Amino acid sequence: MRKVFLILTPLVLALIALLLVGTVAFARPLPQMAITGVEPRTLLSTSGGTLSIYGSGFTTATVARLVRYGLLDTMFINSGALRAVVPPGIPAGTYDLEVSAEGISATLPSAVTVVAPTTPPPPTPAPQPPPPGRPILTIRNFSVQPARVVAGREFIVVLEIYNNGSRGAENTLVTFPGGSFLPVGTAGHLLGLLHINATAVVTQTMRAPANMASGSYNLQVNMSANDFEGNHYDYPQTIAVEVIGGGAGTGRPQLVVESAQSDPRVLGPGDRFTLTLRIANRGERTATRVVVGPASTEMVVPAEGSNVTPVESIAPGRWVTVTLPLMVGKISQGGRVGLELALSYGDPGGGSYSDRQSIGLEVSASLADRPQLLVAAARTDPDPVAPGDLFTLTLEVQNVGGRDAHRLLLTLGGEGGKELGPFAPREASNVLFVSRIRAGERIVLNIPLVIDGSADAKAYGIPVLLAYEDARGTSRTDLQRISLIVQRRPILQIGFYRPVEGMMVGMPFPLPVEVINLGKSTINVSTLEVKSEKLEIQNGSLYVGPLDGGTSASLEATAVAQEPGTVEVVVYVNYLDDLNRPRVVTHTLTVEVQAPPEPVGQESAPPEEKSGFWDTILRFLRGLLGLGS
Repeated sequence: MRKVFLILTPLVLALIALLLVGTVAFARPLPQMAITGVEPRTLLSTSGGTLSIYGSGFTTATVARLVRYGLLDTMFINSGALRAVVPPGIPAGTYDLEVSAEGISATLPSAVTVVAPTTPPPPTPAPQPPPPGRPILTIRNFSVQPARVVAGREFIVVLEIYNNGSRGAENTLVTFPGGSFLPVGTAGHLLGLLHINATAVVTQTMRAPANMASGSYNLQVNMSANDFEGNHYDYPQTIAVEVIGGGAGTGRPQLVVESAQSDPRVLGPGDRFTLTLRIANRGERTATRVVVGPASTEMVVPAEGSNVTPVESIAPGRWVTVTLPLMVGKISQGGRVGLELALSYGDPGGGSYSDRQSIGLEVSASLADRPQLLVAAARTDPDPVAPGDLFTLTLEVQNVGGRDAHRLLLTLGGEGGKELGPFAPREASNVLFVSRIRAGERIVLNIPLVIDGSADAKAYGIPVLLAYEDARGTSRTDLQRISLIVQRRPILQIGFYRPVEGMMVGMPFPLPVEVINLGKSTINVSTLEVKSEKLEIQNGSLYVGPLDGGTSASLEATAVAQEPGTVEVVVYVNYLDDLNRPRVVTHTLTVEVQAPPEPVGQESAPPEEKSGFWDTILRFLRGLLGLGS
C-alpha cells in the first residue's frame, strides 16, 4: 500500500502543476494601449491637417481625440498605427492626444500644437455700385417648405425675383446648379422679359442628401439676363436652408449679440473707434469655429487687420467679449444708425450656421464737429481766356465746418493732375499746400496756368482734389469741379475801304465801311451796323452771316451832317461766339465835315441873260420842285 502511494504521488504532483500553469495562463491581463509618437506635431488653425499616430494595442474600434476640442475622424491602419483628420478652424493652442477603445485609453501630453497664421487674410474688397443703365436682378423674398428640411427628403423653394435696375431684363433665366442640394426635375426657368420694378415667382423642388449633418447650408441660385443692347449680366446669389441631419436631434447653437458699445460713444465720418460686443450662446449645443465681423464695408471699414475676427468656442449658456477695431466711412445722415454684423459658426457634429444681426451706433454728421472745405469761387484773369493765353486762376477756398482744417493739399486736375486737359501749370506745380484753414475762414489761392494753342473753344470741367486732416488727425478727401471757359477772340480790321472826303453840312455823303477777318477761324457775324450821334444815317445796317478767315464784308451807308467839325462814326460788328452767345465788337472812325461856303453878293445880270430862254425854263422847274421860282 505504501508503494502504491509512493507511485501515485509524482502523478498527483504533475497534475497539480498542470492545473496551476493553466490557471496562470487564463489569468494573464489583456494587452495595454500606448502612444509612442505622432506626426506632424504642429498644424495651422486655418487649414488643419492629417495626424499619423504610432503606438500599440490599436483596434478597428480605436478613435482619436484632441483633449479640449473633441473627437477626430479616425482611420485604422494596423495595431501600431492610426490616421486622424484635424478639421480647419480649430482654435490655436496646445492639445493632449488621447486614443481609446472599449474602455481602454492612452494619452500623449502636449502632442499637437495648433498655431494661427502669421499673415492675416486680405480684406474683402468693398462692393462696387452697379453701373447705371442696366437690369439688376435680386431675390426680394423666398420661402422654403417645410421651413426645416429633413436630410434625405425633398423640399420646395419659392423665389420672388425682382428687377430693381434701370433697364428691362430680357431673356431672364433662373437656374439651380445644385451643390449641397440636388435639384428635382427641371433646374432652369426661363422668365423672358422682366420689366423695371417687375417681379416673377419661381418654384423649384430640391432634395437634401441623406448624409447631411444638421446645420444651415447655402442654396446656390444663378440668375442671368440681357438688356436691349445685347449686354449680358449674371447675378449669382444664395439663400439659407436649415437642415435637420438624419438621426440627429433638433438641438443647435444659437449666438446672440446681447450688448454693443463703441469708444468713443459718438462717432463722426473718418473716426477710428473700438466696438466691444458681448456674444452669448442661447442654444443647446456648443458653438464652434465662430467668426464675427461687419456684414458690409459701406458704413464702417476695418481699422486694422481683416473685416472678420475669429472667436473661441462658446458653450451653451456662456458668453464671450469681442473687440473690433473699426473706422467710420462716409455717412449721409447722423443719429442712431444700424450696423449689420455677420456671424458664422458651427457645432461639434459638423453643422454650419450663418446669421446677421444689427446693432445701433450713435453717429454725428453735423458740420459743427468737423471741418468741411469747398471751392467757393473760381475766376480767371483775363476772363474769358483764349487758346495760347497765359493767365492766372484764382480759387477761393472756404471752411464751412465747425473745426479747423489742417495740412490741406489742393491738387488741380484731380489725383496726379490727370484731368488738366489743355491747361498746364507754369512757374510752379498744380499742387498747393496750406498749413491751416480756420473754421469759417476763406482764403485766396492763385495758380499761374497756360492754355494749349490748339485747344478747342468750349467749357472745360476741371476737378479740384482737396485732401486735409481734422484736429484728431483723421484724413478727409473731397473732389470738386470748377469750369474754365475757353473761347477764340475775333481778329478784325475795321475801316473805310475808300477815302471819305469833301463832306459838307446838309449834303448827303457815303460811309463805305469794310470789316476784314484777319484770323484763321470763321466768325458767325449777324449784322454790321454804322451809328453816329451827329449824323443822320440811312442804310446803316447789313446782315453778313459767316465770315471766313481772310475774307471781308462791306457796307455803304448814306449820311447827312447838321453841323461842321470832326464827327465820330461807330461801327458795330455783332456776332455769335464759340459758345453761341451774342457778342459785339465796336470800332470808332472819324470824318471831317465842312461848313457850306458863305453866300457871295450877286451882280446884276445883263438884261439879255435875265430874260434868257434857259433861265426861264430853270426857274420854272425850280418852282415845280418847290425850290423857288
